[in-house]
Amino acid sequence: MADLESIEKHPHAQQQSALRSRYPADIITDIEQKLRSSGRSSLSVIFLLSVALVTRAACIGDPAVHMDEEFYLLVGDRIWHGALPYVDIWDRKPIGLFLIYALLRPLSANGIVAYQLGAFACAFLTALIVRRICLRFCNDTCSTLSGTLYLLFLPLLGGVGGQAPVFYNLLMAAAALLVLREQESAGERRRIEAYLAMGLCGLALQIKYSVVFEGVVFGLWLLWREWQDKNSFPAVIRQGCIFVAIALIPSAIVALFYACIGHFHEFIDANFLSISRVVLPGAAQRLQFLTGTICAVLPLLLMSLMAAIFLARRPFKAKNLFLLSWVAAAVVGFFAIRNNYPHYALPALIPLSIASATLFRSRGAAVGLVAGSVWYVVLFALPNSGTPTERRHRIDAMVAVLRPYASRGCIYVNDGPTALYLLTSSCLPTPYIFPEHLNNAGENNAVGAPAQMRKLLQTRPAAISVANRVLDHPRNRTTAQMVNRFLKEHYHEVARMPDVFPGRQQIIYARNDLK
Repeated sequence: MADLESIEKHPHAQQQSALRSRYPADIITDIEQKLRSSGRSSLSVIFLLSVALVTRAACIGDPAVHMDEEFYLLVGDRIWHGALPYVDIWDRKPIGLFLIYALLRPLSANGIVAYQLGAFACAFLTALIVRRICLRFCNDTCSTLSGTLYLLFLPLLGGVGGQAPVFYNLLMAAAALLVLREQESAGERRRIEAYLAMGLCGLALQIKYSVVFEGVVFGLWLLWREWQDKNSFPAVIRQGCIFVAIALIPSAIVALFYACIGHFHEFIDANFLSISRVVLPGAAQRLQFLTGTICAVLPLLLMSLMAAIFLARRPFKAKNLFLLSWVAAAVVGFFAIRNNYPHYALPALIPLSIASATLFRSRGAAVGLVAGSVWYVVLFALPNSGTPTERRHRIDAMVAVLRPYASRGCIYVNDGPTALYLLTSSCLPTPYIFPEHLNNAGENNAVGAPAQMRKLLQTRPAAISVANRVLDHPRNRTTAQMVNRFLKEHYHEVARMPDVFPGRQQIIYARNDLK
């Protein structure tokens, strides 16, 4: 009774007693909510991992997923043997891409499985970050759907292996998440997140320069927040200069390295100047590439358009405008490259998948969309793909023919799989080892193809492999005539076998003194 009177006389004590009586229940409720959230997250992770396995596992070990990846792995392999990109082996991609392949190269016997597992991990982690970003726009169901869409549509755009965007999409997705978090943070944490976002954009820039468009949009959003906080034009300009400096640090380090070793001109010409000398394919061919790309992601494009209309009608939210501006930047980056190959659209998959998923907040709708997407992927992909097993057998057959000649001199693959250099352990007869540099008419002035072909043929390769027909670019007639004339005078045919591209053959010639 005394206790009751004491509580009645002291209302503050009564309030504390009530809080203490509710406190255990609050803890239990909080724990239950966290467990449910953790359980949903775990299921989403498992589901996305399963999707990644289904869409990508079959190609692991395939030595000829895409000609670009074969070349990147070759460069990564030769870096371990002392080759210097842009000097000993030439391309115009940033060095970061080659360093990724070089780091992965020792992790398997010939590096093929290693780089594909690295790409698998990047695709899966990107899908997880896509899901985290989408949670800011809709519920857990549609967020998991966004990661699923990303993984499903990667193969349709040539992203089933290790194309450059498969790696840098992880960095750009993480940067986008930091930008969104920065919009919600305050104080020192906000500034750190902004700097980290620009740093990730800078690293991605050294994998593919076309990310500059997305990086600019991310930077502008960070500056907009700076303007909101300080409302000072000089402060915004100062902060913008800091953002640009952070983003350019990786590129500046690479440029400084090449300047210090006396190859700055080669670095600048390969990375920035040579592209201006490339002659693009005709308008009809570029339209063909563009049509194929649009067809591959048509569902995402239509759903993103619907999402943009819905978001525009809702009350203004900065995150909605950020998502739409990200989509626009990715699309601009795709068209800026001008050739419009399908894999150039891979960066757009992230914002397109997020925007598309926001339309489907109920589980039934999400399940229906996943089912429809799987049907579309299967319908679109199966008629156009050879099996990995077929490609492996064809590469093995070519390697078996070329390996004896590779032990007696360099081989030269005029128009075929660059994986043959790696798998035969052949030396390289020219720095311009990527086939298109010397056999694509558009590259003629960019690399000085006739002069480089003349130097190559003077090395008298032990064996030369040529294709019986071109694929999707006009042949460089000058270099083709040089090769054909050289083959007639000094070589004899030793094998004719199926290429990794259906309907095409590789014709292998050996030097006459090696009969």
